[in-house]
Amino acid sequence: MNYPLDEESFSPEEELAMDLGMLREDLVDELQAINQYQEHIESLENEEAVTTLGHIIEEEKEHVAELVKLIQSLDLVQAEKFKRIL
Repeated sequence: MNYPLDEESFSPEEELAMDLGMLREDLVDELQAINQYQEHIESLENEEAVTTLGHIIEEEKEHVAELVKLIQSLDLVQAEKFKRIL
């Protein structure tokens, strides 16, 4: 998704929507990275590489949690939905 660079022409609501869109794209990227590292772990034979990627996966999971928390703080509707299912 491409966003125009002239931020002065947007309302606060539009800016928030664009910010949330970018953060959600970042979340998707983190989840895809976790999946990719896991696929690599399953095909690697080198134990050092497996261990290193395992540590990286844990860091990516932390990033996912941080992004979800941030998105919830900016999108109260989504935050409420999380509360209902947890």
